[in-house]
Amino acid sequence: MSAIVDALLAELDDQALEQLAERLRPYLGGNDGWLDVKAAAAYAGCTVPALRYAMAKGEVEFEQRVAGGKAYFQRAALDRWRQAS
Repeated sequence: MSAIVDALLAELDDQALEQLAERLRPYLGGNDGWLDVKAAAAYAGCTVPALRYAMAKGEVEFEQRVAGGKAYFQRAALDRWRQAS
């Protein structure tokens, strides 16, 4: 990276970096692969119990192959949940 880009990134706070990431998302290949509960919680910046609570309340979208089985999440769904909270 150039020194200008490095300097700019160093000046951005977390909120500005999140906004930048959201604007760049369409240019980054669009891979929104599935995450398990542990990876989804890490991505969302919460604990696994907090994510499971949101699942139980119907606040976050997820899929299961069988009822009571392993849950899977997409990043876009987690992003929507974080923005709504």
